[in-house]
Amino acid sequence: MSSVNRFIQFNNETVNARRMIQLEHLARALSRAPYLTLTVRKLMEFRPKEGAISMSHFWQHREPDIVQNGQLSDLYLLTAGFWSHFDLPSWDRYKKEVEHFPLKEFALQLALSAEEFRLSNLIRQERPGTDKAFTVREDVYTTYHEQQMSVNFNKGFISDSLFNYLYIALRKGSQATALTGDYPDYYQRVLAKWEFIYDAKSTADCCKICLEILYVLEEESTKDLTHTFMTLHENLMEPAFETKGQHEIDQQNSDNQTAKESIEEMFRSWHRESEKQAGPHLEFDLSKGNKGKTDNGRFEEGEDSNEIQSEGVGFSNSNKKSKQDATIDGSAEKKYSKQSGKRFGDEHQFVTIEEKRIDLQEVSSMKSKILTIRAEQKPFVKAFTKEMRKRIDQKLASKRTNLSKGRLMPNLTSLLTEQRPKPFYKKNNPSLPLDAVFGLLIDSSASMIDKMEDTKKAVLLFHDVLRDLGIRHDIVSYYEDAYEASELNQPNTFLFCHQVEDGLKDHAAEILSLEAHEDNRDGLAIRWMAERLQKRPEKHKFLLLFSDGEPSAYGYAANGIVDTAEAVIEIEKKGIHMLHLYLSAEQPVEEQMQLFQMMFGPRTATARNVDEFTTQTLRLLRRMLYLVVK
Repeated sequence: MSSVNRFIQFNNETVNARRMIQLEHLARALSRAPYLTLTVRKLMEFRPKEGAISMSHFWQHREPDIVQNGQLSDLYLLTAGFWSHFDLPSWDRYKKEVEHFPLKEFALQLALSAEEFRLSNLIRQERPGTDKAFTVREDVYTTYHEQQMSVNFNKGFISDSLFNYLYIALRKGSQATALTGDYPDYYQRVLAKWEFIYDAKSTADCCKICLEILYVLEEESTKDLTHTFMTLHENLMEPAFETKGQHEIDQQNSDNQTAKESIEEMFRSWHRESEKQAGPHLEFDLSKGNKGKTDNGRFEEGEDSNEIQSEGVGFSNSNKKSKQDATIDGSAEKKYSKQSGKRFGDEHQFVTIEEKRIDLQEVSSMKSKILTIRAEQKPFVKAFTKEMRKRIDQKLASKRTNLSKGRLMPNLTSLLTEQRPKPFYKKNNPSLPLDAVFGLLIDSSASMIDKMEDTKKAVLLFHDVLRDLGIRHDIVSYYEDAYEASELNQPNTFLFCHQVEDGLKDHAAEILSLEAHEDNRDGLAIRWMAERLQKRPEKHKFLLLFSDGEPSAYGYAANGIVDTAEAVIEIEKKGIHMLHLYLSAEQPVEEQMQLFQMMFGPRTATARNVDEFTTQTLRLLRRMLYLVVK
């Protein structure tokens, strides 16, 4: 669905998908955790249950160099610092000690600020290449805290102002942060203890110093922090595996479980637990059972004599051949669906895929409509196929003459005129069909409803050109059923208008039967089509996506852009060439172009209006086929 033209423009922010993918790969490399995912939130934090870390939104809307180095500094701290060098037992003890202090939040955030300083210096020593990122980080954050210090003090947020002061003093030194004004005297007493952070070697040392500061402030201030400067501790306070029935796990594993020493161990524990929960636990073949009845909430015990009223069939991932793998020929009455699992990525773990032939519309004027459209497009198809055949003929070398062996030429004057005559020639080999296969994906989300008629014409043109050139191809419409989608099941349908197995059959009626539905998962569709193309023996493989907006589906809106960009990168590594055609009845705005360039890179083309669909379709085909015949 297209969601670019929103009313509230400041809330219309899209993530740089390719940049996020690069940073996510870097995070996985630094942490040695291939399951780790990366997101952007208000402040940097860990989320063990989701297997995710988050960079801070603080760096957005700044100079590109600051954005890049600031995000890198977040990533370094999270994956090369806190990931393995943050002592969780010491942190848990510290949390318990400050639990009943009135400045509890101040104490927690101050300890994390001290740890950030210690770990940034440690990372700089281990990885000198990170120095630039941390220098930019300290300059920007120091300026920020200098601005906030006086503002918070004037507003009466004394604890916040003190936190700002201590952050600045640790980075710039006590001499450079001499207080001027009406700041309380205890600021200097706190600073004298805070300077011991320079000598801290562990999380326990930082927590000890912060605890001493807390004792100094106990009689001076009772108002806690108003603002949140660091939230790293929030999700680290969650008990492990609480979603699985914590009471039962504690009883069964209390003797075996040991305290996690680092954030890395906590993440790996969550990941192992998630792996245990995955699998065919709920798969079944139910052929008999008992019928139980309810009456006003009261349950009646089932009896063996009761008849079966329904039969459920589950599919196991372990079955190499299943009913879904059968060829889709449109003749089967039953429809089979299959669970995606992790086959197409974590974002589509609970997607259920249904593949079937499109249902033909019973329209009396269908044949006349096809003839009318083809009559309009015939000059374009004829000119294009003539151009491509001419280019193919030019690729073939002309008749090779003056050879020392082969067929004897009709003109033998060279035997008399040349000292070393070569009166033989060879004919060209007959031209072979183009060694290529195409996959066309058509976004059938609800936003396509006003453009579907023109899309059908473009798809039919695509179909006719490839048939004339003898190129096998898939034409598939895809959508997600928004009304049936839930957290544990997102039904997605792929409708075949034409299959590669159909050869050069004419399926114009199927193409004109295309309709708009609900949502779209572009990343899933791209990976699904790439999987089909990978099985083909042709040398050149192409994927063309017709879409009019960013992906949107159940639980997919936030990560759809990144997932689609990642899918494009994945299939390119497999040698599949991809192009994207943006369909719109209006001229695309700059924001839309930036969005598609983030998802598809330079491989995106736009149609300013519906009349350009045909022209753009031929242009994309020309670009693709030139790779085959060059």
